[in-house]
Amino acid sequence: MSAEGPTMTEFKRAFSLVWDHFTLVTPNKVQCALCSQRLSFNKNTSAMLRHLRSRHPSEAWYSNSTSGAHSSTSNSTSGVHSTFSNSIISSSGVHSSFSGTTGLNSMFTNSAAAGHHIQVRTTRQEDLDDALVNMLVKDTQPFSVVEEEGFAAFVQKLDPSYNLPNKQALKKMVGSRCEFINDNVVSQMVISDFVSLTSDMWTSIDKHSYISVTGHLVAENAQLSTFLLGISKLPENHKVIHIEEAKNQLVASWGLHSRVAAFVTENSENMVATVQKLGILQLPSFAHVLNLVIKRSMEATLELQDIRSQARAIVAFFKSNQNAEMRLAEVQGQLGRPEQKLIPEVDSRWNSSFSMLERIFDQRESVAAALSTLDTDIIPLGSADYEVIHQCLGVLGSFNQATAELASEKRVSASKVIPLVRMLKITLEKKHGAIIHPTATQLASNLQRELQTSCSMVETEPILALSALLDPRFKMLAFGNQGYAQEAVKLLTSECASLIRINPDKDDILPPSTTGSTTPSPTSPHTSSWAMETASISMATSPSKSHDGGLWEMFDSKVGETQSVQSSTADAAVEVQHYLSDPYLNRVENPMHYWEKHSKVYPHLFQLARKYLSVPASSVPCERIFTKARDVFNKKRSCLSMKAVEQIMLLNKGLV
Repeated sequence: MSAEGPTMTEFKRAFSLVWDHFTLVTPNKVQCALCSQRLSFNKNTSAMLRHLRSRHPSEAWYSNSTSGAHSSTSNSTSGVHSTFSNSIISSSGVHSSFSGTTGLNSMFTNSAAAGHHIQVRTTRQEDLDDALVNMLVKDTQPFSVVEEEGFAAFVQKLDPSYNLPNKQALKKMVGSRCEFINDNVVSQMVISDFVSLTSDMWTSIDKHSYISVTGHLVAENAQLSTFLLGISKLPENHKVIHIEEAKNQLVASWGLHSRVAAFVTENSENMVATVQKLGILQLPSFAHVLNLVIKRSMEATLELQDIRSQARAIVAFFKSNQNAEMRLAEVQGQLGRPEQKLIPEVDSRWNSSFSMLERIFDQRESVAAALSTLDTDIIPLGSADYEVIHQCLGVLGSFNQATAELASEKRVSASKVIPLVRMLKITLEKKHGAIIHPTATQLASNLQRELQTSCSMVETEPILALSALLDPRFKMLAFGNQGYAQEAVKLLTSECASLIRINPDKDDILPPSTTGSTTPSPTSPHTSSWAMETASISMATSPSKSHDGGLWEMFDSKVGETQSVQSSTADAAVEVQHYLSDPYLNRVENPMHYWEKHSKVYPHLFQLARKYLSVPASSVPCERIFTKARDVFNKKRSCLSMKAVEQIMLLNKGLV
């Protein structure tokens, strides 16, 4: 402490027992005593508490018990408790109840000597600081909100004891939270051998272009994780070289070049070229491929195109005319129909066309009645038009379902591509024979043609084939061509054998081998007795190779290598066949739950599952980032730096 008295930081250190687990190494850095990791220190212990909760749960115990001293303070001011304000962490794993100032002081003075019952309590100030950051990020509020008089008065009314931080302090809190999240992402990526990436570009309301990259991996607990790697602003007249530099910088900053399983992007020339120049495998976004297949098919169906144009005009009229929209709501009430607004079509998303036509078909009576009472030149759709819509919606329904499944970020998606294409083809064949209306028949024929043109070789794509095989819901049944399925099994066995050679120590936890061997490296039954005998002689005589002048050294080495390859291939075949013979998982179940339970049964296949099941089938995660970013880039945030934008989007994604 200083001669003048304790500083605020020193007072906090004396109060919070979180410091029993951390050391202040610099004015702005602390180091964990349990794992030696360093964290940023911004005059509060929030980051340290989050670190203990996430990285050292075995060292921490949580309770909702309250302290009399703390309760009396907070209850007298607001009467409302934050969920985290009552958290207690005990490194001993044993609950120690206490109340009142005396008990608290006793706990502080005795904790170091006792070496157990160490407890950490967050202050209400820290809890409310965390809640403020959450509000800022979740609602994409500007940092300046804390300087607005109305907000400050509202906070003062809620809790007069709360010291509202200024804008600069709030920025530091956001930065500290981001550093904590990034530390967790880095730790996950260190453990995971592979990560998959998605990327997309967009233009903000101020006409600036941006590119973002998201990462996807399967953690050790077999759970899918998605995170934002970064956002980069592109020059006004950007070219391919600028996109390549931005991607390269974002990927290199995380050290991922050699660990990317696949980079999923839309199939435009610019995006494909930039990924290929990075030396990373590029996988087309299947969601974009499917979008193009359907859009081209609909555009080639001329009568449907005319009806879509008419429907767009009707929707635009109701959207732009408040009186018309109110009249539609009145008519819906009179007819006993649910009050639903019409849905506009978005050119870049085919399923918005499906939603527009579906809604206008469901509300056809209300729309016609409302138009008849309004002064407009808009021509309503007739019964024949609605029949075309009804028939075409029936053809497109399965494609709408497929698009929705591919857009799901929290479910395995790349493994679904091959079976989805197969099911779409089968469904189209069935519907094509049952359709009566010529326009719907033409649409089905167009879809069949476009699907065959764009997806005929999808079963030969290694990443998609391996991900389908490693999904216990699909495996061999995913393939329509069994020749392609067998090739995928061979490829899977080959990759599994490579892992066995790299990690031979995991062989002892494989399923019982047909060879009957119980050694960590079982001998292949396909290895001849002569080869085994020679290998044994080679091992026995290796210490005295100098006696034969090295004449047989190369031969003996080759025999050893051959035996190793044959043995690992046999073991891999056993592991793969055991897995393939397991019962199929129900299609609606989560395949990662299967791998969580079988990670020790099929250790090498689990490693491959973590690699290939992390691959998304679309770049939708990046598109969602941009949807949120529209709220960030507004007039009140016009001066935000790219670093601040990245931080807000990173935290926002974590809170969604």
